[in-house]
Amino acid sequence: MAVGVMAVPQCVSFALMAGLPSVYGLYSAFLPVLAYALTGSSPQLAVGPVALVSLLLSEGLTKAIPGAEVNANPNQPADPQVQQSYNHAAIQVSLLVSMIYLVLGFLRFGFVTHFLSRPIISAFLTAGTIIISLSQVKYLLGYSVPRANQLHKMLHNLAVGLGDLRWPELLMGLCWIALLLSIKYTAVRHKRLQWIGALGPISVAALSITIVYLGDLQHRAGMAVVGSITPGLPHLTIRWWLPMDNFWQLASTAVVISFVSLLESISIARALAEPQQAVLHPLNPNQELLGAAFNSYPTTGSFARSAVAKYTGARSGLAGVVTAGLVGITLLCLTPLFNAMPMNALAAIVIAGVLPLLDFGKGISLFWISKQDWLVWMVVFLGCLFVGIDWGLAFGVGLAVLVQLGHITFPRLQLLGRIPGTTSFRDAEQYTQAEMVKGLLILRVNGPVCFANVEHIKECMAQHEAEALLREEPLQQILLDIGGASHVDTTALDALQEWREGYESRSISFGLVDPNPNVTQIVHKAWGHEKGRQAKLPKQRGVEDAAARAERLQTQSCVPARQAAEPFEPFRKPEMQLTCGWCNASRR
Repeated sequence: MAVGVMAVPQCVSFALMAGLPSVYGLYSAFLPVLAYALTGSSPQLAVGPVALVSLLLSEGLTKAIPGAEVNANPNQPADPQVQQSYNHAAIQVSLLVSMIYLVLGFLRFGFVTHFLSRPIISAFLTAGTIIISLSQVKYLLGYSVPRANQLHKMLHNLAVGLGDLRWPELLMGLCWIALLLSIKYTAVRHKRLQWIGALGPISVAALSITIVYLGDLQHRAGMAVVGSITPGLPHLTIRWWLPMDNFWQLASTAVVISFVSLLESISIARALAEPQQAVLHPLNPNQELLGAAFNSYPTTGSFARSAVAKYTGARSGLAGVVTAGLVGITLLCLTPLFNAMPMNALAAIVIAGVLPLLDFGKGISLFWISKQDWLVWMVVFLGCLFVGIDWGLAFGVGLAVLVQLGHITFPRLQLLGRIPGTTSFRDAEQYTQAEMVKGLLILRVNGPVCFANVEHIKECMAQHEAEALLREEPLQQILLDIGGASHVDTTALDALQEWREGYESRSISFGLVDPNPNVTQIVHKAWGHEKGRQAKLPKQRGVEDAAARAERLQTQSCVPARQAAEPFEPFRKPEMQLTCGWCNASRR
């Protein structure tokens, strides 16, 4: 019940922010909520319209529907025909979102949300909060402003109409924001009063409607109100699915909404789930498919309403059924009460709801912790503000992927030295007391050895070889420790063969040390393929053993120098003796 009381005024506000008539918010909090209550896996997850999805939908459809920005108030549109096209497009986006969920679920592609790292999410939420709040400022100021979703355009539009500022509406809106924040602060600070957190939006709605009605402020002071909200349950809208004009623009909007919704719902469901619960499918495509058939725009989990659901003891889908029932009663009987709700109260509900999402602290901390993550944070933040929410996310994901590719392409190679008095080898940069073994170079690769980084590894080995020549200590053996390499591809195998041949031509032995079983299998499959037979898997040897053998063999002139770098324990066969092209191991 508490979630339903909280959801009604919020959903009315979010629908307007999405550029849709207020009743669409109630539609989206009815059947989709009921569908998730019956088929979803998280009893605490309260789905429905949310601010971020409403913002993404508004931005995408404003680009897709020419002239959509002229309808400042969707309940009383300046161009009804454009508004009708906009409404149809919102239903089509909801259909596409449900199709994306079905495909992701069937292919088990939920892992794609992992590409949205914490810095990306933080910057996105912070920029989204600013855009959402500025989109509602026009209702506080009391004058009409063309719709925009870029910071500079929004500020320009607000500044142009500043002469039409209505002080009564601004003061009333600020009072509502102060009241909502006070209620939220009290609920957070005092556990015994947590129950009042859900009463904030409905309290503001009731008080504002009462004041406007008793003072007749709509006619006497010209105060903007919600206007007429169509009563009744949602009707079937399957006929709106086709034709789908501007398909690619709608599809791109649906993709962004899908990923953001999926990530938000998974995060909320995991955060609120009981320790013994397994939250496997927090978003169910049934809710979107059902919503697209009945006047609903895309929905996702709401953190504020989900927290209230958990606090009030939600333990099953029955909580969602109660919420949907309350919204249904509102649609049937109570919509006329919201006709006189002032727009400044709706704006206050939205602004107070998203302010906690501001996360500038994360950006500041990243500057001191990791410049790379800070750069990703700034790119997403500025991209969302000045280019667009969808492009900002795309820039951030692209840059984050490039950063990870950079780590793969330029892995850190550790120069290993022996700790005095021991047989242990450690990173010479970290352990400054480590000593280099004369004539022996041991490099440890931290990461996969693949086509992207073989040139970097080659350059590092050449650099160390040149430094050894300058010290007049020419190398006799080079060991490449690939114990930290999770994968070696065929390009790297070819490079290893070339390096071995090149070093042997200069009387320098070269070998691999401590490969994991997967890498060992790949190496010997390649060797066996070249020899026309399948190689057996030998035992592995660590850095310490390989280095000790290399030092021992340096003193034995009767043993070929190239055997000193043998990284694997040899095995014997009585019939033949072969030399492994990869590890220089003598095989009998």
